[in-house]
Amino acid sequence: MTNQAPPIWTNSHLDYQKRVITDYVAMLDPSDAPFVEAIGGLDGASGKFKFTATGIKYEWLEDTLSPLSVSSGETAAIASTATSVTLATGNVNALEPGHILKVDSEYLWVSAVGTSAITVTRAFGGTVAATHASNSVLEIIGQARLEGAESVPMGFTNLTNDWNYSQIFHKEIKLTGSAPLVEVYGITDPYEYQAAKSLPEMMRLIEKTLQYGKRATTNADALTTSPRTMGGVDEFLNASKSNIKTAQATALTVTDIENTLKMAYEDGSSGQFTAIINPTDFQRITALYNNSSFIRYPPEQTRVGMVPATIVTPFGNVDFVLDRWQKANYIYFIKPENMGMLTLRPWQIEDLAKGGDYERKQLVGEFGFAVKLPKSMAVLQLS
Repeated sequence: MTNQAPPIWTNSHLDYQKRVITDYVAMLDPSDAPFVEAIGGLDGASGKFKFTATGIKYEWLEDTLSPLSVSSGETAAIASTATSVTLATGNVNALEPGHILKVDSEYLWVSAVGTSAITVTRAFGGTVAATHASNSVLEIIGQARLEGAESVPMGFTNLTNDWNYSQIFHKEIKLTGSAPLVEVYGITDPYEYQAAKSLPEMMRLIEKTLQYGKRATTNADALTTSPRTMGGVDEFLNASKSNIKTAQATALTVTDIENTLKMAYEDGSSGQFTAIINPTDFQRITALYNNSSFIRYPPEQTRVGMVPATIVTPFGNVDFVLDRWQKANYIYFIKPENMGMLTLRPWQIEDLAKGGDYERKQLVGEFGFAVKLPKSMAVLQLS
């Protein structure tokens, strides 16, 4: 007779099993805002620009030292015998009698400054008079005043101003009358949950606005139908206001990076830069500097790999800030002390009017962005 195993009762039928659900909601939460943090948070401009947001438009003043070169405004070549040289519009403001100019290998001494032209002594200092191109750049290399000469007004620069607008960021939180009463795994208070989720979503939009924002507004009577928007980095760090260098992404070199910083250095910048960079471009930088010819600090024995958190160049050191929201192929070399955000209305949750079987709240804030001395910074564009 064969022995049979006793029957085993099981309760594993899925149709009748109680669900096992965690009382926690896991969320992939890339809520960081590296760019905002790098420039001092949502109100970092208050101290840097010495003003407080009390309006929707805000302005700041800038000045610069007199230039050390001027451009010719002649329509034809400058003859070797010419003693009067017309300059490009506004360039005479940088000169005064006694300035010594160098164009090509010839020196010129300025004896008089008119409204649009200068009178010069040619072949000054034993140089040889020559013909020069109509668009020549005349470098100011010194000054030699005549003994006993009358004082004359010095060259000057004019103050300039720049500006930006505040921009409203908003998200509505709307729940039915039943929703707060229904128990849901992982969510104790649905309003708090949605508000906590909305804030990082809004911060992502601010990060994007810092890159892509276009400065625009309409007249005051149309602000309820057409929004005002704040300009982002591209509004200020562009070819007309700042320093732009282009390079091939697949053939990026250390020289490309140094030449980008060199542009800012030649405009008077130096010291420390912060590079806002996306992951793909950061990998390019890592591969570029992962070379035995570069000096590194001794790595920790338990780690493998190399991440260039800081690089040293002849034109300034660079700290890298990895930003997943940064657009590809654009590396911003910024001076955090020269840019910042301004808060007109800090983030707040407000109750909205009830119109049916639901409750409404809104998360709202209003912020702006300011950038001074854009030529102290630079952008490397990869293609």
